[in-house]
Amino acid sequence: MYNKYNRFGKYVSTSSGKALYQKWYDIKPEMNRNCPLCGGDKHNVWYDLVLSKALLCTGCGFKFISPILSEKQMHEYYSHQYHETTIDKADFEGKVHDVFSNPIERDKKTKDRHVEISLTDSFVKNGSVLDIGCGSGLYFEGLKGNHKIFGIEMSKLAAQYTSSKFNINVETMNIDNVEYEKEMFDVINMTYLIEHLVAPAKALNKILYWLKKDGMLIVSSPNWGGILSKYFKEFFRLNYPIQHINLWDVKTLTKFLNNSGFIVKNVYYPYFKTEYFNLNEIMRLFRNSLYYLILPLILKIGYVPSVGKILSPPFWGNIMVLECYKTNVCRN
Repeated sequence: MYNKYNRFGKYVSTSSGKALYQKWYDIKPEMNRNCPLCGGDKHNVWYDLVLSKALLCTGCGFKFISPILSEKQMHEYYSHQYHETTIDKADFEGKVHDVFSNPIERDKKTKDRHVEISLTDSFVKNGSVLDIGCGSGLYFEGLKGNHKIFGIEMSKLAAQYTSSKFNINVETMNIDNVEYEKEMFDVINMTYLIEHLVAPAKALNKILYWLKKDGMLIVSSPNWGGILSKYFKEFFRLNYPIQHINLWDVKTLTKFLNNSGFIVKNVYYPYFKTEYFNLNEIMRLFRNSLYYLILPLILKIGYVPSVGKILSPPFWGNIMVLECYKTNVCRN
């Protein structure tokens, strides 16, 4: 499984590759862990990310990152997310993702959540809706129903922004410390959160308690079982070992949700209706796939491609959205 030629390690030792390494590791992770699903301590290395590794549990087949940030490190890290000095920073391709003050960019990112938004509005028109990890409120931005909305967000800046914009209460804390009434919500949304959770089973127990009977849970995550994840491995663009510590695929996430008291009805792969479905990204797919294939050779002769040329591009299957229900009664 594990290729002894560590192309990632060799790449990040170059001047261009250090940009990737430095972005991923704002803080050096300190805490080793066992499998977060079954607790097993037996694993194989899937691939090496230098300061941490992607591991495959030999007991249950789940893939996860270790070591990760300690609880103290994690609180410090997430409390500074979306800080005023960082929200305008560009990604590896030079694109700025400012969803706070740039209405065009905010509109694009809201449309990227069209599956979650459409599922919610078609399920209930005047419901009680909770968004866990609500960020700047992009999911709320797109909802068309007359919903009563609630949010949980660890970033103080994002929580303050969303609270003010939508005139709602946003809990600024970890989900473990939040309390709501039993069966309070018609819909609970988790967009790009479950890959961050140190204890996902504990979080799902709370969600099960908060969700109404036959209520809907929407779970979105990067998909480490997709075509590009399997091909690019360390260079999969949605790797982020400080934040993305659970490497879900459709099989493991479906099994986990089913075992947690939910029924997974549908799986969606949003891509064709997002900003990333365009000719430029398709061309990048072919170019970056070639660079990845021949990377050992070109590094040997002294040519180092930029990060934007070696990371996997956006593509179908990179993101998955699972439509789930609390009971075994599935909606038509």
